[in-house]
Amino acid sequence: MEIAISSRGTELSDALVAATNQKIGKLSRFLDMDLARVHYAEERNPRIAEKEICEVVMEGHGHQVQCKVAAVDGMAALDLAIEKLEPQLTRLKTKSAAKHKRP
Repeated sequence: MEIAISSRGTELSDALVAATNQKIGKLSRFLDMDLARVHYAEERNPRIAEKEICEVVMEGHGHQVQCKVAAVDGMAALDLAIEKLEPQLTRLKTKSAAKHKRP
């Protein structure tokens, strides 16, 4: 799976990039996708406590799975995104497996 990481308004640390590659790469155990785009952004509004935004879009085999979360820091946002993506990928995998089992 190809993973493209980008950011707007925030600097990405090496640890965050490595964790993103590792955790998004592990999602391929659910369903083999071709491309994963991960975009980090920072909210500039001082009233918002959860400033770091992580948006993940995964594409492959005619399917697209996406989520957008906000958290206090980038690592927490990545973890929340993984928690949201796992059920979506599981549902897509079981749906396609059931489709192929029908006679």
